[in-house]
Amino acid sequence: MKKVLIAAVSAITLAGSAYAISAYAAADDNSSRFEMRMQLRAALLDDHIAGLKAGLRLTPDQEKNWAAFEGAIRAIAKDRMERMRAMREARKDDSQKFSPIDRMRMMSDRLAKGSADLKTLADAATPLYASLDETQKRDFGPLFRDFVREGRREARNWREHGHGGMDGEEHGAQ
Repeated sequence: MKKVLIAAVSAITLAGSAYAISAYAAADDNSSRFEMRMQLRAALLDDHIAGLKAGLRLTPDQEKNWAAFEGAIRAIAKDRMERMRAMREARKDDSQKFSPIDRMRMMSDRLAKGSADLKTLADAATPLYASLDETQKRDFGPLFRDFVREGRREARNWREHGHGGMDGEEHGAQ
């Protein structure tokens, strides 16, 4: 059953992101590529959320608690994308060079924001997790861990393909 579920989630992920990938490849300037990358990240987020939800096999009563959890995930992701856009705009000014002290302060700010986001997510997840049966609780950890790993993998790919820098937003933990 788990193999079928994993295969289904993989198929959804591949199908859902095919359009975004082809559009990204067709983009020709940096601004278009950045926007296409943001659209790809949004599409993949949708797929990952759908996979997490499908993996939990929620009952109708548990669905009520899902909305707050999903909303927190989406709000955190939206805020992160807005910060990435702002950092990208700030970096367009080549005359602005960041000192090691500036970078430490920016890293500190990102870590503090990440900590607050994680607390918000945990608070939103608490009612959902409490409503799960023992099997769902056992599955929640690995499913959520995979959800987070995929986000980190995408951020790492983002940096490796030349979209990040020491002062880039994408260097924080996701």
